[in-house]
Amino acid sequence: MKKTLLITITFLLGLLIQSCSNNDENEALKPVNFSVSIKYDETFNNIITKKSDVTIVNSETGNKYTVQSDDNGTAQFNQILPGNYSVSATKVMQSAEFTETFGYTPSETEINFNASQSNITVNTETTPVTLIMKTSKVGDFVLKQIYYGGSDTKKGATFRDQFIEIYNNSNTVQYADGLYMAQLTGSTTTTVAAYSLANGQFDWSKAEGMTEGNSANTNYVYGINIIKIPGNGTQYPVQPGKSIVIAQNAINHKSNYIDNNGKAVSILNPELTVDLSNADFESFLGTFSGDLYQYDIQNPAVPDVEIAYWGNSNNDMILDANGRQAYAIFKMTDAEFAALKKYKNPKGDKNLFLQIPNSVLIDGVDTTKDLGSGLIPKKLQAQIDGGNTYLPSGNYSSKSVIRRTKTTIAGRIILQDTNNSTNDFVEITANPRGFN
Repeated sequence: MKKTLLITITFLLGLLIQSCSNNDENEALKPVNFSVSIKYDETFNNIITKKSDVTIVNSETGNKYTVQSDDNGTAQFNQILPGNYSVSATKVMQSAEFTETFGYTPSETEINFNASQSNITVNTETTPVTLIMKTSKVGDFVLKQIYYGGSDTKKGATFRDQFIEIYNNSNTVQYADGLYMAQLTGSTTTTVAAYSLANGQFDWSKAEGMTEGNSANTNYVYGINIIKIPGNGTQYPVQPGKSIVIAQNAINHKSNYIDNNGKAVSILNPELTVDLSNADFESFLGTFSGDLYQYDIQNPAVPDVEIAYWGNSNNDMILDANGRQAYAIFKMTDAEFAALKKYKNPKGDKNLFLQIPNSVLIDGVDTTKDLGSGLIPKKLQAQIDGGNTYLPSGNYSSKSVIRRTKTTIAGRIILQDTNNSTNDFVEITANPRGFN
């Protein structure tokens, strides 16, 4: 009798525990409301931002939701699943609205504001989040197409056919002479450590020898490899609506060739790769980083870029095929460049990274593996790039990210440039000098 009673009590207790556990799980999955307040920064007196597009992305599932901020500057997201989210806001303001809002006429006809924040835990206890909108000048040169994914490792060219395309988005001639292009580095995980910020990005203020304080994180980016367009200042004009293509190797990757070791390289499916023999520049390193690389093929008909800084052991301009880098273009004098400082990252890795001030950046693009679990912490401040772009098809898929076409005026294509790559870029099959 006692034994039966004991079994009954144990059984009931188990049911009670299971019931409580199920209730806890149900509560954790119960949809919640989440609000984001949007304001301009102190330059614009911290006034509220009306009618900005606010997007949140679930870092586990990649699910994305977009709403517009109301007249109180609030974006309200109702009945979303609890989880970890990133949030970004974009406001494209025409000159007339800018004048009406701030009381003076801007020099540009269109002004872009952006803000972003990541690693936000959304649950029943989450308080409203505030984003501060900042703006920066929209550049005359923009990064148009970044082919970092590469092509099939067996039937294509792997990463050897990578290229970057830079476009003159203005209505006047621009000169590429002296233009720098940097591959930017940072943490590749959102996991928070003693040497990182809340979003998982490196806390550069903790780098050995750093004296900048938090401005090391907000006022600079960090380059691992940097190339420079040669020229005397007016040697390489780029007409309005035209671009320059910088190839890792300026050869026709659709054709078989002989590598630097005298070995025949066969391309099994030419349709998977691109012809870069007519690129404007190539990144031939030669013996700069050691022995001549087997696949660093030089095309004598294509000018070489200058190797301005090389911080890792790569023996060619190899872009990260997984999308874990960012890219920026900038200009400065030779003396200013020579004065830039170098630091190890705060994790203590052996490589030295070049500290580049945000103030000189003309354009920048953050790439990532995906917007869900593969989200990479941003390297660029929101006023430079308020979002991320990525390849839904993944690496070695023959795909690139390319800037959207905004409009065409008198035959000149104008590309979309809101300083938010999530909005501005799409995926296409790599196509140098093509458009989406």
